[in-house]
Amino acid sequence: MPNARIDQPEALASVFGPAIDAELAVLASIEARYWDERTELELSAIPIPAKEHLRQQLEDKRKMAREPHVLRLARLHEEATMRTMFTMKTTHSPL
Repeated sequence: MPNARIDQPEALASVFGPAIDAELAVLASIEARYWDERTELELSAIPIPAKEHLRQQLEDKRKMAREPHVLRLARLHEEATMRTMFTMKTTHSPL
C-alpha cells in the first residue's frame, strides 16, 4: 500500500475538503435564513414602502454575512490550486 503524502491530490482534497464543506454549509445556512425572512416579509401586511426598506436591509444583512465566507472559499480554492500545481511540477520529471 503506497504511503499517502500531503502533496498528493487525494491528500490535498482531504485537507481542504472539510474546510470547503464547512464554508459551503455556512453559506447554505445564510441563504436559507435569508429566504425564510424574505418570504415572511413578502407575505406580511406591511405597507409596500416599508417592505422595500426592509427588503434592502435583508439584502445588506445577507451580503455582510456571506462576504467573509465567500472570501475564505476563494482563499481555500486558491491555496488548493497552487498546491496542486506545485505538486504536479515537483513530482513529475521533465520531458
